[in-house]
Amino acid sequence: MGRRDDNTGSIGRVTEIRGRRVRVEDAAGERVCFLSGHRAVVGDRVRWVDVPGQGGKITAVEPRDTSLVRMDHLGREQVLAANLAGLLVVVAGLEPPFRAGLIDRYLVAGARSGLEVAVCVNKVDQGVPAEVEAEIALREQLGVRFVRTSALLRFGLDALRQFFADADGPWALVGHSGVGKTSLIAALLPGVDVGAVGELSDYWGTGQHTTTGSRLFQLPTGGEIADSPGIRTFTPGGITVDNVRQYFPGMGALRCRYRDCQHRDGEDGCVAAEEVDPALLVSYRRLLEDVRAVGERARKH
Repeated sequence: MGRRDDNTGSIGRVTEIRGRRVRVEDAAGERVCFLSGHRAVVGDRVRWVDVPGQGGKITAVEPRDTSLVRMDHLGREQVLAANLAGLLVVVAGLEPPFRAGLIDRYLVAGARSGLEVAVCVNKVDQGVPAEVEAEIALREQLGVRFVRTSALLRFGLDALRQFFADADGPWALVGHSGVGKTSLIAALLPGVDVGAVGELSDYWGTGQHTTTGSRLFQLPTGGEIADSPGIRTFTPGGITVDNVRQYFPGMGALRCRYRDCQHRDGEDGCVAAEEVDPALLVSYRRLLEDVRAVGERARKH
């Protein structure tokens, strides 16, 4: 849930974050506001008031319908975006290397937060190795939707446009740095500056690290997408060693000897090794151990 302090001011939606400044849009237009002790993310509904000479000030963050949450290395939860309809995990088939485990972690995050998740395999012009095709096929069998694109060749963009146009709310593009998220957005929005923030107003100030921000874009063919900085690692928020199996694809329906089986290697009466694809089981156990380690560090702090 978002933080809410009072019911004063006008209601708008955060469409861009740069440091302690945010762009807020409503029916009257857009303005730059400062957060004033609040924590807001792209997609948040907020209340704001005018501050002469400074733009606007956020006075409250309204409760969130959905949120994308990660845990940092100390076990603290960090909200990355709010009020989304889904996550599009952008990966490359060849370079940077395909990481099936990252897809699985976003699938867990989506299941935990009530978000639809799909995968975009970008840079298909570089080729997709057979071992990657096998990982894709495995997850397609579990019902995960894959879209193939090449921002360079403008391949697959019509399918992607239709995908977003049919969505009931904004989708966030997530994934590792270098997979082409910004290039895809640029291809979908020709003529629009989708890189560093333009000079919306003097209130943005100078010296911001533009790679740390997020922005929401409206597509001319319908739908909205949110860009986000590339990540190196991702551990879903709200996950514990006791519930990760509920959200991990292909693990929730297992019927082991004990109902609280965590499907670790060598666990008595566990059927995971017989019923789950080995690659998927390795991915699950890596996430399980990461969640366990993060939880231990959180208890120490």
